[in-house]
Amino acid sequence: MLARQMTADLQAIRDRTGPGRSNLLITKRISFGMITRDAGGKWDISRVEGLPSSSLATTGPNDPPSLIIRPFHQAGAVVSLREFTNNAFNHHHGIQSAERFGADADTDGDGFVSELTRADVTAAVIFQATLPVPGRVIPNHPAIEEAVRVGEERFQDIGCTHCHVPSLPLENRGWIFAEPNPFNPPGNLRPGDASSLEVNLNADNLPPPRLEAQQGVVQVPAFTDLKLHDISGDSGDPGDEPLDMTMPADSEAFFAGNRRFITRKLWGFANEPPFFHHGKFTTIRQAVLAHAGEALAARQNFEALSEEERDSIIEFLKTLQVLPPGTRSLVVDENGQRKQWPPPPPKEVRGNGQEAPPSAPREGTSGI
Repeated sequence: MLARQMTADLQAIRDRTGPGRSNLLITKRISFGMITRDAGGKWDISRVEGLPSSSLATTGPNDPPSLIIRPFHQAGAVVSLREFTNNAFNHHHGIQSAERFGADADTDGDGFVSELTRADVTAAVIFQATLPVPGRVIPNHPAIEEAVRVGEERFQDIGCTHCHVPSLPLENRGWIFAEPNPFNPPGNLRPGDASSLEVNLNADNLPPPRLEAQQGVVQVPAFTDLKLHDISGDSGDPGDEPLDMTMPADSEAFFAGNRRFITRKLWGFANEPPFFHHGKFTTIRQAVLAHAGEALAARQNFEALSEEERDSIIEFLKTLQVLPPGTRSLVVDENGQRKQWPPPPPKEVRGNGQEAPPSAPREGTSGI
């Protein structure tokens, strides 16, 4: 849903960029660079950042780049849960959906047709969309709590949150999941093909925990900017991919390889090993130390920290987990009990051993 809103923002900026004009592509405080048109109206995408080539394609003044943010797969190649689902059923299960391959087609020659109806795909999509959101597990141990607190601060101090943005806002009831996605590519159900189905992702009757709107905004703590970044090192880095999944299959660009990957969403990250976009690392620390390219400065800042501070960042990252079924709170202790985080400040104690009354709020503060 973040990708949908951000794509709509980028397209609105694009649409008000007239011939001979340039505009910054900024949505939810995330910069995707700048889009320009020359005097004849031709689109210049040379300064657009963080989007796959498929979202930048243009053939002339009357064919603007789509600027679609594709939030799925490590290369940012898939627009929606529906596209992901149609792909996965075919690639991994040998099941072809009617909407992608045709109701009477036996594409794989197994003697079966209409193996997956449009309604089947919709049901699979809604199941995925309504899964509980990840949260945090912070054990009730003073040393671990202090390490997590310090690690969270250092994670920001050294620049990790420049890309792993702690949260992004969903506004204007953006938490109402509408199927089909308005940006679905051909081969997937698109608006107008069927009636729209809407689901409130924050509804109380869905499996907990859920996010809540505060003053009309839902903050989504996914720790990503939904941009593509080159985080590989020198040529031959194990992070390089031999195929570029954002390019048309069998094209020369497809076989040229890929070094740009979408910023890993860190919510639920700690109990989803193996790590990094390629899944070649068994520990969180290995993944941190593998950051290079655009992330090199942050990695070097990590290496420059004291051993205790480096360990604290790892302890912080270990708290970002998919929570056990039935968990109702977004932050829990090791026993699954609701936990306040950050913890309340220690109570002030007078010299006579009695707790001091709460101090009055300073002028200009809420006292909360």
